Amino acid sequence: MKAAYWHGHKDIRIREVPEPETTPGTVKIRVAWAGICGTDRHEYTGPNFIPTTKPHRLTGRTAPLVMGHEYTGEVVEAAPDVRGWEPGTRVTASGTLCCRECPACVGKKRPNVCEKLGFTGVSTDGAFADYVVVPAYQLYEVPEGLDLRTTVLAEPLACGQHAVNLLGGVAGERVLINGSGIIGLSAFLACRVGGARDVTVAGWGAEKRSYVERQGGRYIDVSTDEGAKRLAGQRADVAFECVGLEGTLRSAIDALVPTGKLMVMGVFAQEPHFPMNFFQEGERTLYTSQAYNEEIGEVLSQMAEGRYADLESLITAEIGLDDLVGKGFEELERNAAKHAKVIIRLSGKR
Repeated sequence: MKAAYWHGHKDIRIREVPEPETTPGTVKIRVAWAGICGTDRHEYTGPNFIPTTKPHRLTGRTAPLVMGHEYTGEVVEAAPDVRGWEPGTRVTASGTLCCRECPACVGKKRPNVCEKLGFTGVSTDGAFADYVVVPAYQLYEVPEGLDLRTTVLAEPLACGQHAVNLLGGVAGERVLINGSGIIGLSAFLACRVGGARDVTVAGWGAEKRSYVERQGGRYIDVSTDEGAKRLAGQRADVAFECVGLEGTLRSAIDALVPTGKLMVMGVFAQEPHFPMNFFQEGERTLYTSQAYNEEIGEVLSQMAEGRYADLESLITAEIGLDDLVGKGFEELERNAAKHAKVIIRLSGKR
């Protein structure tokens, strides 16, 4: 089979390798479609989380390894000790790898913050390949009527749903979202589905304006002077930071009314300054969000109910695995603002 191996900084090699075999507790999937995540982009120019010298604390793996954790496909076979996953079952999956023993996993039922947390495609071989073998606990069956191509979006959409769930909901609230990449858009859609009164997305460039406005939101292009002024005048009950920059963090904070809630979803390359006195004086609350728990199942149900409109527009490019570097990662390096989700066609089954 073909697989895309990460070897180091901007060193991804498409290789022909034997198909992976199941081990106890795992299921083998023929991958139909895979998505390039922001984490994958960071690893391409990294390393960031992929272990290069010290083996990963859960999997024991180091690079090189196969990238990719957003995907859909069909079950090929399950290990003898696994029940309920028959060949041909259409699936998508969580990327979370967890120990299932620590207090976060067992007591709090929050494996997304496992003490030995790992991730498919970062801590072990992933889905930028014809086949992937993953723990059965990661899998979700794709409901009848959903297309495997657009369902590849369920995993990133679950990130936004998880953040909204942590906030306790956003019904009736005024919301500002800083960031118009797929994570910002996942937060936007979760807020729309969750009944927010008014949702504004602030992004660099005008490429996402049409989509946001078609879904009933407002859009601010902060690359213009007018947009920067509009952002400075925003007031919100809830603000999301989905970029990972001090400037976008600060403008989200500045928008918060007293008692407002800040949700940080962005990953910061440099530690930001945080205005604690401003927060304390206004009894504002800071929340953070790490991936998801069971929200993929929640999103799949919402998708089956038709609560997400025009998901196809979030897919801004489709490429083959052989084009992963040139038309995938390098294209995203050049034109990040243009894209929401670049997907990779593997089997292409829908």
